[in-house]
Parts: sequence; structure tokens; C-alpha cells
Amino acid sequence: MDVQGTLYFFGEMWYQIFLWCLATSVFIHCISAAVAFFAMRQHSRGMLFPLLIIFIGFLYPVTGGIVTSATIGAVYRTAHFTMPRYAAFLWGAGQGFLGFLVSYSRVLATL
Repeated sequence: MDVQGTLYFFGEMWYQIFLWCLATSVFIHCISAAVAFFAMRQHSRGMLFPLLIIFIGFLYPVTGGIVTSATIGAVYRTAHFTMPRYAAFLWGAGQGFLGFLVSYSRVLATL
């Protein structure tokens, strides 16, 4: 990585994409957990549901996020492209947002 923030190596690309995916996913799921906590604070067992939401916020980036981040980094490295930092942010935040949409669609299907 140089001063301008361009990522050259696979490890740098993978790590930056993964960190943005993790941060975005945890941020979105923490907001969802806060909403769920305030909505179910009177319920005896429903009060623990936000903990499950936060756990899922960590689970997706640690499993699927690692694989997809490595795939994106491998494609960039194999094509001999450099990756600007903002591209790593866009790839990582996009993965986190798509993970949130998948989580939300599963919760919505159970209603």
C-alpha cells in the first residue's frame, strides 16, 4: 500500500474488504438489535432475541464474508489490478448490506 491508499497485494485487498464487510454488518445488525430490544422489552423470552441478531451480524462476515472478500481480492490480483481504498470500502460495505438484506428477508418470511 502506498501513501495514496492503493492496495497492491492480495492480503491487503482481502483484509480491507473483510474489515469493511465486518464493520458494516455489525453496525447494521446493532441498529436492528436496538430496535428489536425496544420493541420486545416487555416480553419474557423475546428480550434475548437482540443477542441473536448481533451474533448473526458477526456470523456472516466471519463465514461468507471471508470467502467473498478473498474471491474479490483474488480476481483483482490475478488481473494485476490495483485496488483503491474506496473500492475496498464499496466492496465490503456492499457485502455487508447484501448480508443484511438476506437476514431481513429471512426474518420477514417467518412473520
